Amino acid sequence: MEKVLSELVFGLSYVLPAVFAAVSIGMIGSTALKTLGRNPEKASDIRSLMITAIVFCDSLAIIGIIVAIIAKFL
Repeated sequence: MEKVLSELVFGLSYVLPAVFAAVSIGMIGSTALKTLGRNPEKASDIRSLMITAIVFCDSLAIIGIIVAIIAKFL
């Protein structure tokens, strides 16, 4: 029973960073598209800010997965 719970917690520690990163990237994309609809002349600025924000969200998800792997083997 303890092994099953341990594996469940390990699986959730992989899933949660990925889910939150996906949700936040979706929110970033949605907001960027709304902003582009209002200010089409600022497309290059908005695109670069959107890419920066997406990279930040992805890096947080990768850090979360690395922490899960380290916690599993320590």
